[in-house]
Amino acid sequence: MGVFAITGDLGSGKTTILNLLREKGAKVFNCDEVVHSYYKDKKSLVYKKIITFFPSVKENDRICRKKLSQIVFSSKEKLTQLEEIVHPVIIEDLKKWIKKAKKNRIYIAEVPLLFEKNLFHLFKEVILVYAKREALIGRLRKKLNLSQREIKKRLSLYLPIRKKIKKADFIVNNSFSLLRLKKEVDSLWEWLKKENRYGEGKGKK
Repeated sequence: MGVFAITGDLGSGKTTILNLLREKGAKVFNCDEVVHSYYKDKKSLVYKKIITFFPSVKENDRICRKKLSQIVFSSKEKLTQLEEIVHPVIIEDLKKWIKKAKKNRIYIAEVPLLFEKNLFHLFKEVILVYAKREALIGRLRKKLNLSQREIKKRLSLYLPIRKKIKKADFIVNNSFSLLRLKKEVDSLWEWLKKENRYGEGKGKK
C-alpha cells in the first residue's frame, strides 16, 4: 500500500486526470480544492490571515481568488507572504490524509508544487503531467484570460520540466486531445494497480 502524488505545471491538466482517476476508484486529495475551501470559510485561520494581509481581496464575505492572484503574482514578496500563510496548513492537512490511507485502495494527491516545495518524500511514487509549452499557454490564455507575458511569468515559478521528468516515476503526456488523454490515464491506472499491489511502499528518497 502506498500513496501516490500527481504534479505538473499550471494548465497541464492535473485536475482533469485526478478526476478521471477518481472515477476509476481512486481516493483523491486536491491541494487547490482544500485551499479554496479555506478561502470560503470565514472561521478558518487561512481566511483570517489573508484578509488581514490582503484586505482588498474580500468580496461578499469571501476571498476573491482573481484579485488575490493579481496581487501576489505582481510581487515575489507578496507571493511568499501568501505561501507562508497557506502552505503550512495544507501540508498538515495532506499529512493527516496520508496517515489515514488504507490498504488495498489507491490514494492519489494532486500537489502542484510537489518538487518545488520538496514534498515528494511523502509519497511512494510520483506521476508527472506534461504538456507542450504552446499547449499550456493556449489553455491558460483561454482559462485565465491572461497575456502571454503574464502566463510565462507564472510558469516560471515552476521547476523546469526537464528536471521534473528526471524525478518522476510515471509521465502522462497531455499535449493532445481528451480522447488521447483518457487512453494515457487507462495505462496509468493499470500501472497504479500494479505498483499498489507489488510495490514495497518505502516512499521516495
